Order: sequence, then C-alpha cells, then structure tokens
Amino acid sequence: MANQTKLIKYLNLLLKNTYDGIKSYKDAARNVEEGSIKEFFIERAKEKLVLRDAIKEEIYLLEGIPVEEGSLMSLFSRSWNNFKTSLDHDNKKEIAKYCLEEEKKRVDEFGVLLRNPELVSETFYTSLEAHNEKTLDAIKALVEQVKS
Repeated sequence: MANQTKLIKYLNLLLKNTYDGIKSYKDAARNVEEGSIKEFFIERAKEKLVLRDAIKEEIYLLEGIPVEEGSLMSLFSRSWNNFKTSLDHDNKKEIAKYCLEEEKKRVDEFGVLLRNPELVSETFYTSLEAHNEKTLDAIKALVEQVKS
C-alpha cells in the first residue's frame, strides 16, 4: 500500500509537469510567427494532452486522485520566459532553448518508470514508451530547426 501511495504521488508529479508542458507549448506557439516551428509547438502540446490523459487513467487505475493543474513555480517561469521572448523579435531560438531544457527534464523523470515497467500497467507503460520516443525525436527535430 505504501508503494502504491508513493507511485500515485510520483504520477501526480508527472501529471503536474505535463500540465505545465501543455501550457508552455501553447505559450511558445503564441510567441512565434506562423511556420514550421509554430506547428511543432502545437503538435507537442497535442501530444502532451494525450500523455495527460494516460497519466490520469493510470492514477485512477491505482485508485488515486489526479491533480488538476500545474505548479505555481512553472507559471512564474512561463511568465518570465514570455516576457523575455516578447522583447526579442527573433525569439524562436530562445523559446526553443527553454522547451528543450524542459523536455530533457521530462525524459529523465519518465525514465524512472521506463526502467521499472513492473510499477505501472502494461497499457500505460506502452503509452509512456511511445511518448518518450516521440519526445526524443521531437528534441532532435527542434535542434535541427533552430540550427537552420
């Protein structure tokens, strides 16, 4: 029971970070001009929505109660980044850098569950594995877009 409680708490942390990621990508999409990088941010937000639903479903499966919003510190961080990027008209590199940093943190957090598949349901593990693969591919693609 104690392990289940810890797992629910950890999944809620991941859920909170996923809410923050959704908001960050939506903010990023609003702060760049039309084009492939804007579409990239929109697509990432959509992928985070799918992940959010999978995490919530896993928490319910474990008889837990999912959190309903992100963190206050992330709100402050997003606000600060929105302010900084609004000062720079060619802001896509700055926004991309922020997104890359956040995605790298998320990959590390999900790694705990990916290295311990016995902790979660097979369905959730499969979803998480697919999401992680998409995230790694997206990070590579974003690096390439920013370079050009």
